Amino acid sequence: MSEFEKIVSLLIKKELQSIPKPPRELKVEKDQFETTAEFNARVVKTRKNQKQIVAKYKRDYALKKQQAHKRALKFTWGKPFIKNLMYDADNGYFVADIRFKEKKDFNKKVAIKVPKKQARQFFKDASSLQPNAIFEFNGKSVQLKDIQIPYKKKVYRAQFTNLRIDDTRIAVNLKNDIHVDTSINTSITIANNTVTSFDASNLRSYSDLDKLLRASKSVKKSSKKWLFVVGIEKYEFTDEIVYAQRSAEMFVKVAQKKLGVTKQNSYVMINAGATQAKIKTNMKRMLRKVRNGDTIYFYYNGHGVPIPSLKFQPFMLASDTEPDFVADESFFALQNIYNKLSNSKASKIVAIVDSCFSGVTDGKAVLKGVAATRMKAKKVSFNKQKMVVMSAGKASQYSNGYDKKGHRLFSFFVMKNIISGDTQVKTLFKNIKTQTYRTSREEYGDVRLQEPTIDGNHTMRI
Repeated sequence: MSEFEKIVSLLIKKELQSIPKPPRELKVEKDQFETTAEFNARVVKTRKNQKQIVAKYKRDYALKKQQAHKRALKFTWGKPFIKNLMYDADNGYFVADIRFKEKKDFNKKVAIKVPKKQARQFFKDASSLQPNAIFEFNGKSVQLKDIQIPYKKKVYRAQFTNLRIDDTRIAVNLKNDIHVDTSINTSITIANNTVTSFDASNLRSYSDLDKLLRASKSVKKSSKKWLFVVGIEKYEFTDEIVYAQRSAEMFVKVAQKKLGVTKQNSYVMINAGATQAKIKTNMKRMLRKVRNGDTIYFYYNGHGVPIPSLKFQPFMLASDTEPDFVADESFFALQNIYNKLSNSKASKIVAIVDSCFSGVTDGKAVLKGVAATRMKAKKVSFNKQKMVVMSAGKASQYSNGYDKKGHRLFSFFVMKNIISGDTQVKTLFKNIKTQTYRTSREEYGDVRLQEPTIDGNHTMRI
């Protein structure tokens, strides 16, 4: 039992002593001098009174739980404080470490938006800043909802820059002899509406690709080039993929400026826009318009699911599909997607697939009934004369995010090299593979190595 659990249990036990506990069962007997009608009326009244007493006990009990959690958080977390405050004058943000006095293992990077004219004095007064941690209790769980910094009659928010936060998880189970909900699920998490809403592109370290793209020359647009982009960060039935949306949106910008694709020929499906119906319909619409001599750029950034019952045949996972039922729609088998592309009238297809189809992304299993072990997806065939596929990693590897750059790791180096003007598939892939492998080892070690793969025509130009 953790320190937090012990404190919460002791506090609740102490607080419950002040609450009169209603009887679990109350026996009402008919008096010999009562008529049946009088007895029934008394039973109804007694039942009503007991219902009110039990309801009040439940309310008091819930309040005591909440108070116990608040007090326990003070003991185990304490007050937050700021360290290593540095200002980014170009973007108007302080970047700092936020820590808690008692919780020694908590150390997160935050960004605090402060206008430049107030920034210098804010920095001078840093030692006197007194951040407030806002914890929210919803009856079942406690969330670190926000961190606020009062300063000169204003309140500044400290927003987390690392979107993949996995903090201490704790649970307390209490039992007593009356019928009230005594379970306390006290998982300490970072509230989604605070963390994921932060626009990481405002930080200098997250804008490398934007700066490179702005400084690069545009390629002449061509009506014979087509772009099909599916990027899914938020799934309805499984874990999100950090930075997937940013990378997909950035790839669209790169393809339109550096590969010469027009906006009219771009089919882009992001998050809720990447449903089964929309992906199927848009692919049919695009392929109906493609003519001989055309080029298709296909980009997929999302979960890849190998289906054990189908000899680990890989499937793309649409945003509205539950992983356990992905195989019900054969259209999304990777084999069928590649066949549709390579059997089209297009003369050249370049596929960039930021998913290794091992069933695990960022160390998390896609299939919830399966442990986070990597499966080896079945190999997919296609017309290798006119199509090339560059994938994020080997069949049994992870697909990783790149926290320092705010993108998917593989996608970041794909886009960086395309922006730099590398259009020969052979050299482009060689650079991507080297950079992705080296960075995955530096960032995650041997456990989450990522080695991009290539299949198809190595000699073509993108």
